[in-house]
Amino acid sequence: MPKPLPLRRIRDISFPPPPVLAEPDGLPDRTSLRLNLNESRLPASPRVAEAVARVVGDANTYPDHGCTALGALITRRTGVGADRLSFGNGSAELLVAAAMIAMEPGDEAVFPSPTFPTCAKGVQIAGGSIVNVPVTADGSHDMDAMLVAVTEKTRLFYICAPNNPTGGVVPADDLDRAIADVPTTCLLVIDEAYAEFAAHEGSADVLTALQSRSGPWVVTRSFSKAYALSGLRVGYALCSDTDIQHGLWQLRPNFNVNRVAQAAAVAAMSDTAHLDYILETTIRERQRLAGALTELGCRPFPSGANFLTIEMPVPSADVADALAAERIHVQSLPWPAGNGSLRITIGPAEEMDAVIAAVRRALEAAR
Repeated sequence: MPKPLPLRRIRDISFPPPPVLAEPDGLPDRTSLRLNLNESRLPASPRVAEAVARVVGDANTYPDHGCTALGALITRRTGVGADRLSFGNGSAELLVAAAMIAMEPGDEAVFPSPTFPTCAKGVQIAGGSIVNVPVTADGSHDMDAMLVAVTEKTRLFYICAPNNPTGGVVPADDLDRAIADVPTTCLLVIDEAYAEFAAHEGSADVLTALQSRSGPWVVTRSFSKAYALSGLRVGYALCSDTDIQHGLWQLRPNFNVNRVAQAAAVAAMSDTAHLDYILETTIRERQRLAGALTELGCRPFPSGANFLTIEMPVPSADVADALAAERIHVQSLPWPAGNGSLRITIGPAEEMDAVIAAVRRALEAAR
């Protein structure tokens, strides 16, 4: 008998879909605050619009599949050669591909939990099994427990630095232990979607630390956060060697990073002053929001990203519903056990003022 389609392992994939963001007129709803997706609430560099205007007239031609200009800039910034770079329609596409080049049915992958789910989706597509290791009470990776979870079946070890959705950074000593102790038969994947925020606050330099690793690794980064290009979908991977890079390229759809996205990414990465503005504004407002919500009886978790996760003194889902009624959208999480938490994307001062006032009203109503 023929197998029913889609295949069972595809039907059984467990993956939280992104929210439906219907835009009947092709534009985002500007009457509400969308603080549930970890986009940049600050605009991209003015250079981006100029770059897009220069290339949009060539929209009838396929883009450079090699992303030559963008790759050259990334190489200058990171020291990683073009033959060890790959590119994706956002870094999520690269995380799926990283799992697929490492996993076969029966293999295992070790993940913190909760964490960003996309690499785990790739594990499921490949037919592998996921070993979830709970994060610590403050939302950080429990690196001791994750390393203990490694077995002879482990072929992928995932680190999210900083971790989404909890915000926890990975201390330098934990990173060094993972680099040293994850077996050389295992692909070490480090998701650095928020790398620029963490680096601005002095977190460990992942690429420098990885120079001591003899086994394979992939680091993924994104232009969706610090560079404010979520809507253009462009990310990149830095690889330990050309074999890993070749594997990622084998899975790349043709022309997966469009012409406009490539030009925008080069322009955004070239404007270091605007990057500093986004980082400094976001970090300042994140710290201010943490202080204000602490005064309201909430418990913010440490964060090295462009969002803040906060444990509520009442059920978090109720607070999220109350904010949604005021057209302020935040992400309610079941972690940690009890009341759960809210993950709130950080925006400019006026948006954070609106959040603080709305949370205050929600808590007063709940009490």
